[in-house]
Amino acid sequence: MHNSRGSLTAAAAISCLLLTSCSSADDGKNGGAAEPSVIGSPVGKPIESPKATPERKSNSVPEPDPDAPFIEHVKYELATRTVKMAGAPGETSARCDKDSVRPARGASVTCTVTYEGIEVTWPVKLTGKPGFGGMDDGYEAQPSTGLLTREGALTYFWGNNSDAGTDLRCDTLPRVTKVPLGRKSKFQCSYFAAKASTDGSDMWITQSFYSTTDGVRARV
Repeated sequence: MHNSRGSLTAAAAISCLLLTSCSSADDGKNGGAAEPSVIGSPVGKPIESPKATPERKSNSVPEPDPDAPFIEHVKYELATRTVKMAGAPGETSARCDKDSVRPARGASVTCTVTYEGIEVTWPVKLTGKPGFGGMDDGYEAQPSTGLLTREGALTYFWGNNSDAGTDLRCDTLPRVTKVPLGRKSKFQCSYFAAKASTDGSDMWITQSFYSTTDGVRARV
């Protein structure tokens, strides 16, 4: 009789080990199940809402008088476009390889805008159409490089993602640097989005910054 009871006890123990861990099953019933996985991982360090900065002039190249030489209007337009591309006000200057140019179809000039110490070259081709103070089709020009600024990047990323997620984080961003125009740069930010995956999982969503002539942008 004693041997029979021992056999039953041993058999029960072996069955428990073969099926699953008895203690683990009990833990699961008591809320010990593993937390759902989070897709992705964050980059950089947490950031806060960009602080409002005192109002300051965006473009330090003075706006020319209406009757100023046409080349002065060209310089001002290109300096303004450079600041827009950077996404933040900055110290600017502009010079061109000609002292004057006529707004005639086919005329050309090459101008260089210096933004916070970085030079951006703009080859300009005049179209002969109204522009500079009227329509914006008086010339065609593409910059030689894109620009990325810390102020422009953080303002854009926070403004577009602070409502979509929490715990926004970013790489250490340079105050201003050259980046390829229209192509992803090496600088990134991420934010945490609860239950954003199609299966209901939480996600870290990472975006890379890139430069456009309309300002700093970011995309997955």
